[in-house]
Amino acid sequence: MRSSGAGDTWQVEIDPATRPVKTYFEEACIAAEMIWAQKQGQLYVTYSGGLDSEFVLSVFLHMGMNIQPVIMNLNTDDGISYNTHESKYAYEFCKNKNIEPIVFDLDFDNFVKSGKMMDIAKHINCSAIGLPASMWLASQLNGTVMTGNDPPHLKLHDKDNKWYLDEEELIHTQFRYWKDYNLYGTPFFLSYTPELMLSFLVDPTIEKLANHGFPGKLGTNSSKVHVFNNGNNFNLVQRTKRTGYEMIFRSEIFRHEDCQTITSWQPMYWGTSDHQYHDAVKKLSNGIVSIGVNPGYYPKGNL
Repeated sequence: MRSSGAGDTWQVEIDPATRPVKTYFEEACIAAEMIWAQKQGQLYVTYSGGLDSEFVLSVFLHMGMNIQPVIMNLNTDDGISYNTHESKYAYEFCKNKNIEPIVFDLDFDNFVKSGKMMDIAKHINCSAIGLPASMWLASQLNGTVMTGNDPPHLKLHDKDNKWYLDEEELIHTQFRYWKDYNLYGTPFFLSYTPELMLSFLVDPTIEKLANHGFPGKLGTNSSKVHVFNNGNNFNLVQRTKRTGYEMIFRSEIFRHEDCQTITSWQPMYWGTSDHQYHDAVKKLSNGIVSIGVNPGYYPKGNL
């Protein structure tokens, strides 16, 4: 993916896939092998407790790869956690898998008051307070760092009642941070290759969504769990999409000048590059004879 512009002029170009695609799970396993072959030092995944990072961790564990989950507690000055409602899922998953996560306790109030949040947001033109702390966490790790991020996201447009793949400028600011701070890894594992993106879009659940098979659906957040569980024994459980910042948005620290300033940048730095679903599938599959499952690849582990 290549991006340009900002705000209203934000655009993303996506290269087509190079071969017929497999299931999203299988393509994720292939992407995991690519990451593993190129990794430097320890492999980390920052684990918020959401479904996205849980799927990433599940894929690497399935492949038998040594991956270290990293959980961040966002705390008040008094040490009370803002994000327990989300991080509890990460702790529970690690406990069930007998994994000892690395835990970072970030005094989020001080992170704001000290100007560290603002410094990062300014550097990458970030218009949301939820990303700078995640970027800071990635910079504390020495090795190959990944975040879950979202898989390709679809939204329904009122203007024509069609579904669109939307690439948000906000999320792509992570690339700038990875580059400028010389981080090794990727913040976009769930869209790491065009084949991975295409396999998500042509998954039966997503195809049904894009063809209005689920009336009233607002987007892919409630459908992606079916894609994540397709073809494996992960049995990830659907839960409400959260950011981990819900309590912060209701707290005193959110009224801090820096939080309000960063939020006010949204008209400048929150563009979306929208690609109508069927056009996006056509572009991603351009030149491929078949976009069905390509036989002959069998990921490691038990399917």
